[in-house]
Amino acid sequence: MDEQNTHTSEPAEQQVPLLLIARELWRKLGLILMFAATIAACGYIAATLFYRPVYQTQTTFVVAVRNGGTVYANLSTATSMAETLSTFFEGDVMRKCITQDIGAVDGTIQAEQIPETNLLTMTVSAHTQRDAYRITQSILRNYNEQASKLLGDVALDVLRRPTVPVAPSNSSGAMHAAKLCGIAAALAAAVYLAVRAYLRDTVKSEADVEQKLDTRLLATVRHEKKYKTLRTRWSKAKTSILITNPTTGFAFVETFKRLRTRVDYLLRRTQGKTVMVTSLLEDEGKSTVAVNLALAMARRHKNVLLIDLDLKKPALYKLLDCQQTSFVPLETYLRSDAPVKKLLREDKARGIYTIFSRKGTGSAAELLGSDRLRGLLAQMRERMDIIIVDTPPMSAGGDAECIADLMDAAILVVRQDQAPVRTLNDCIDVLRRSNAEVLGCVFNNAYAASIGDRQSYGYGYGYGYGYGYGLDPTIILVLIGVALSLWAQGRVNSTFSRYSRVRSMTGMTGAEAARRLLNAQGIYDVTVQQIAGELTDHYDPRTKTVNLSESV
Repeated sequence: MDEQNTHTSEPAEQQVPLLLIARELWRKLGLILMFAATIAACGYIAATLFYRPVYQTQTTFVVAVRNGGTVYANLSTATSMAETLSTFFEGDVMRKCITQDIGAVDGTIQAEQIPETNLLTMTVSAHTQRDAYRITQSILRNYNEQASKLLGDVALDVLRRPTVPVAPSNSSGAMHAAKLCGIAAALAAAVYLAVRAYLRDTVKSEADVEQKLDTRLLATVRHEKKYKTLRTRWSKAKTSILITNPTTGFAFVETFKRLRTRVDYLLRRTQGKTVMVTSLLEDEGKSTVAVNLALAMARRHKNVLLIDLDLKKPALYKLLDCQQTSFVPLETYLRSDAPVKKLLREDKARGIYTIFSRKGTGSAAELLGSDRLRGLLAQMRERMDIIIVDTPPMSAGGDAECIADLMDAAILVVRQDQAPVRTLNDCIDVLRRSNAEVLGCVFNNAYAASIGDRQSYGYGYGYGYGYGYGLDPTIILVLIGVALSLWAQGRVNSTFSRYSRVRSMTGMTGAEAARRLLNAQGIYDVTVQQIAGELTDHYDPRTKTVNLSESV
């Protein structure tokens, strides 16, 4: 056997896979938003349940001196007595009078002077409309008697009497709480997923293959986009990525040419012909790697055979677009006495021979261990130069181990950031205990893991296993930006749609109404200018200028 890689040197400093983490967050964006929406709804419900409305009534008093003081004296008295009157209204004496008058109620009383006047505003707050109004009425019935004892010559006359409050003065804050909870939940979920992605012990880069896996790296297959035009992206037409397709990227094709060269060299050293392509888990791209390796081999060798021994979930006939083609499936051949010539198909367009399976079978282990399969492989060894075999995943049972005993060599396909490293090494050990020599692994569907990595090419696959990719993130961000711009413009337009009505109701000038409406929308430092003619009122957000017709 060829000597295997050993890792005796110190591991290189591991970089944080920022791009890989960002891609993980993008893939889980729907989950993050769903979690944030759920927590936001919980925050909204909690804020609503714990909300206690506060109702307020206001009474305005005029502070005057009983012996007929001047306006200046009244103003000085109001200023100097503001704190005293506030203490008077909130003090125990007044509360005792209120309790004796209407009974024990829960409420607060505050007094404040209106600046530069001899007016005082008393505000009564309570949790019910009735309590707020009753407390105010009790104060009005008792304040004169108590004020004369405490304040002497200072008189308080009611300027504006209170009314029953119709709406609470405080907001429940439910929407604000929902926003905070949603943002906090989204950040918490993103941090959790990022840390989880960073700590996950998987193969994230080529350096991880060399440091963590007990085998050599044969090739790195970069991510190749499956849908390269908007038309194919929207139609989601079933297609596969093959090196014979003219739309396949140059880097993808060159990768399989280099893989062919390395596999060819290793097979010549061991004088082997049969190579199994397997993986630990499903959906790691082993079938696509097997097909493209066979197509690459066909450019150098005359007779190349591609066999689908994944009898439980065959996919090669789909990848090569043979769904409508009539052929004898391998499972039918193994159960019957049909000749080999009915089983073997020559694909002249691609230059390879194929043996396909069509339908999954539950007795795969029995068929794989049959003498008829061994005889078939023996015949094909005599006729073919290279035989590439697609097998079931190692985790799907013992089928791949049975096939490994019939092969000369094995290639393990490892998809980026999917299978645990420990299980991958166990899989490599199982293959080494078989008759097949482990040539190495193919690092598949690789993106750039960190900012320092070189730009990767895409590789999209999944004909038979349900792969598919959504819209490009850049397109979605552009659409979001356009939507926000339209929303902002609509907000300004809706402001001016109420423009004439506000002017007619308030009697404001056009400039005052424009400033008032824009300030309510959070827009300040507005310049108002008049234009001759009957032009429609218009606000330019770039220059913060309001253009008004002279008729305004």
